Amino acid sequence: MNIAPLSRMARQLIFVCLAVLFSLPTRADVVLNTTRVIYPVPEREVTLALANDEKTQPRLVQAWIDDGRVNVPPDQMRVPFQLSPPVFRLDAGKSQVLRITYTHDDDAGKSPPKDKESLFWLNVLSVPPTPDNAKKQNVLQFAIRTRIKFFLRPEGLAGDPEQAPTQLQWKLASQGAEQVLEAYNPSAYYISLAKVALVAKDQEIQSEAPPMLAPGATERYVLKRSVQPPSGAATVRFTTVNDFGAQVEHTATL
Repeated sequence: MNIAPLSRMARQLIFVCLAVLFSLPTRADVVLNTTRVIYPVPEREVTLALANDEKTQPRLVQAWIDDGRVNVPPDQMRVPFQLSPPVFRLDAGKSQVLRITYTHDDDAGKSPPKDKESLFWLNVLSVPPTPDNAKKQNVLQFAIRTRIKFFLRPEGLAGDPEQAPTQLQWKLASQGAEQVLEAYNPSAYYISLAKVALVAKDQEIQSEAPPMLAPGATERYVLKRSVQPPSGAATVRFTTVNDFGAQVEHTATL
């Protein structure tokens, strides 16, 4: 049987329906009790609690840690951690604790640096059960993947992670036709930024979505509009995310 190709109107209708579907509030699923994990190296293990907020259905859950390469399968990822349990069933309304142990070396015998933090990512994949009527009609299902930052913090690092944002060194620079705020992070800690803005002459000019600053790294934050070079004092107003996921506001002078 030949099937005629979809008309332009039909394709547009499908696109609109999908847009509405993905704009709906997320239904209950497996949730984590934090937005980031800090692993202090002296600790024997760290734990993370998961809960299935779905009221009637279980979930099949797979958890793993990656090194930033999102397309590498979990069984091919070589990281210095053991996670237990890696796969489990989580019944509706129930909780599960993940236990993460640092092994110091990955499978290739490579150790993370001891003079600064290392960044990894914790992944939790939640798969719903197959509906009973799946064989009788087409069913669209979604597996939901949650990915959060996982920081390995070596023992004896200089400085205080809570004070690291205050050490950032800022300057106003040009990048082609754009103006940017440039920040250098001299600390041994990663700094997560939620907001960066230039304040000059009673104006606040926001930047584009600010990337995270690695230890010893420099990043540039493109301003959303240009401003005349300040003749007087100008400041940078920025917001960071601390170890507990709370946002902290800071001000620095250029």
